[in-house]
Amino acid sequence: MRQIRFRAKALKGRRWVYGDLLHAGTDPADGEFEIMYWDDESGWMQERIDPATIGQLTCLRDINGKDIYEGDILDVSYADEDSYLEVRFVRGVFAFLWNGDLDDEFPCNAPTHEWAKVIDNIHDNPKLLKRH
Repeated sequence: MRQIRFRAKALKGRRWVYGDLLHAGTDPADGEFEIMYWDDESGWMQERIDPATIGQLTCLRDINGKDIYEGDILDVSYADEDSYLEVRFVRGVFAFLWNGDLDDEFPCNAPTHEWAKVIDNIHDNPKLLKRH
């Protein structure tokens, strides 16, 4: 079974939290979310999160075995040219966007564990991408 997990920045402390995505408000349209996760010392925990930072696990890993999430920036540089891919959910599938260009995308169906390295994400370091 594939793992369905999310990450987002906690509103308190602005740290990344990983787990299950929950609606936190009384109305699903209000945009209030929490992530529920297991903490070995405290048991199940819930943290209110910034909805703009929500990213889903793609079930892919990079060359170092690191999980790849929606919103990650992957280094796929070769020779002397810096090349980065942004991971996005586009038209119903996870897709790679070449240097953040919405006109240059392709589905995430490649063996990323052989050639890609997670170097950051669009929330912590958006300047890495050369937006067109």
